[in-house]
Amino acid sequence: MEKNIEVSYCIVTFNSADKICKIIDNLESMTPKIYSFTIYVVDNGSTDETVALINKEKSKYRNVELIVPASNKGFGAGNNMIMDELKSKYHILVNPDISIRDPKQIEIMVNYLESNKEIGLLSPKILNTDGTVQKLYKYNPSVLDMGLRFISPKIMKKRQQWFVHDETGYTKTGKIEYASGAFMVFRTEIFKQVSGFDERYFMYMEDADITRKVNSVSQAQFFPQAEVFHEWQRENHKKLKYTMITIFSMIKYFNKWGWKIW
Repeated sequence: MEKNIEVSYCIVTFNSADKICKIIDNLESMTPKIYSFTIYVVDNGSTDETVALINKEKSKYRNVELIVPASNKGFGAGNNMIMDELKSKYHILVNPDISIRDPKQIEIMVNYLESNKEIGLLSPKILNTDGTVQKLYKYNPSVLDMGLRFISPKIMKKRQQWFVHDETGYTKTGKIEYASGAFMVFRTEIFKQVSGFDERYFMYMEDADITRKVNSVSQAQFFPQAEVFHEWQRENHKKLKYTMITIFSMIKYFNKWGWKIW
């Protein structure tokens, strides 16, 4: 096993004061010491104590870097801010509400990528805080698939189960067409090759888009042998504002990749 591997993390924050210290401390404690690593935090205009707390973390850990853009251009643009800084072999995108509970998980993911050079993006199993599976192993979406997820989980259940690979039991490794942006492990050279995220998306669907871009030059892989935990908020289903952002992002996505109805 190679021991001089460099890993980078990026956390994009917005009013994440209740989470940011936990995730930085978590990554510091759960990343194997055999790797050198940097944690980049990009704050998109927080109005709470997020930036002050990040600065406290910086005083505690020498490998934490804070970037504050001049304006909030969205999740994808925030992640792209650090692209020119990256010198790592593997680059990991982490939502502030992620946690890792086993110090072996990062090593398991890195070792798999070391052994499978064709993989440019790895998506682990993502679990709810109670240990149940978040069904985020998805096919490229159609208008129907996106609409059904908004309307009700009870309508066209077989179609919805198919869309999230329910038949696999989330135990089988396989190609993933639509990975979740909550936690993504990129081969850094592939992240740069696809020019990161399409910044036309402010929020939502940028993860579907970048998975497609990776699959056009490399391979995105669902890898259930590793797992992380995610405190899923589902804001786009709770508030009209986020619902509208999702709809506009869907329009951008289908305009770009084609209006697949079914």
